[in-house]
Amino acid sequence: MHLRTRGTPRGLDYAFINTAPSTRWWDAYSDWIATERPCLLAVAEDGQEHWRVLLSGIPSTRTDSGGRLIYYTLVLEGAYDTTEENEAVVLSLASHLLADLAADEQGRGELSGLLDGLCPAEGVDPLLAAPAEHTAARAALTDRLLTAITALEPIRYETPSGHTGNADRWIAGRTAPGAAAAFLTRLSALLCGKERGQAHLLNLVSEAEDVVDLFPGRLAVLVEGGQVGDPAMPFERLQALGPPRPLVAAAPAGPHPKAWWRTPMAQASVAALLLLLVLAGVLWISGVIS
Repeated sequence: MHLRTRGTPRGLDYAFINTAPSTRWWDAYSDWIATERPCLLAVAEDGQEHWRVLLSGIPSTRTDSGGRLIYYTLVLEGAYDTTEENEAVVLSLASHLLADLAADEQGRGELSGLLDGLCPAEGVDPLLAAPAEHTAARAALTDRLLTAITALEPIRYETPSGHTGNADRWIAGRTAPGAAAAFLTRLSALLCGKERGQAHLLNLVSEAEDVVDLFPGRLAVLVEGGQVGDPAMPFERLQALGPPRPLVAAAPAGPHPKAWWRTPMAQASVAALLLLLVLAGVLWISGVIS
């Protein structure tokens, strides 16, 4: 289990504060997720040695030196014949992420409180500033993290009659009747090795066409709804596909390469440009009238 967050000072950018995964495999999904917002990726495919899961966008109460909210990312990896305990850990995290989103559109809830309790600013900043000097502290953090998350009980979701979540390929809003239960059932099957495929909670998706070339095998997609999608979108079967498009090569696990248009600087620049255009228009109209 790998935990990523950032520190308070400007120089302590996002990094893994215990151990880092060998690759940034989730970068291949940048067209479908913004890791700054709540999302989940679960990948268990033929030809891979183990399953991979990412949960990201879990908000903290901490802020950086610029006053921006800090978030957490969890990356987990395990064998397909994983123990029931490991399967339960991932299912607990996923079920609580969905519950936190149902209670608060920013996803602030039990997971936020748990991670904030493990990661106070005075503990995070030294680990990011000088990781080599705090090897024992980083290992101890992993132990505390596993203990705390293992103690979580998975949240149960009811499956109403007539839902289509047992189809090979489907998409639905995360609050659609039966969607959460169907998603967690698929996730459990991937973790224990009963099935191969992918299951995702995506936050840059609004309709089935958005995932048409995501993955050709068994696929379950929940629409997060916090930015562009409808969290109550009804179940829809996805068409079978041919070979998938090539994904980007997995990069080493380093600083997160944010898409330019999602960075605070880019958003501020666009806002300033729009304001200048409006001001120029007002001045031009005033000149014409006068």
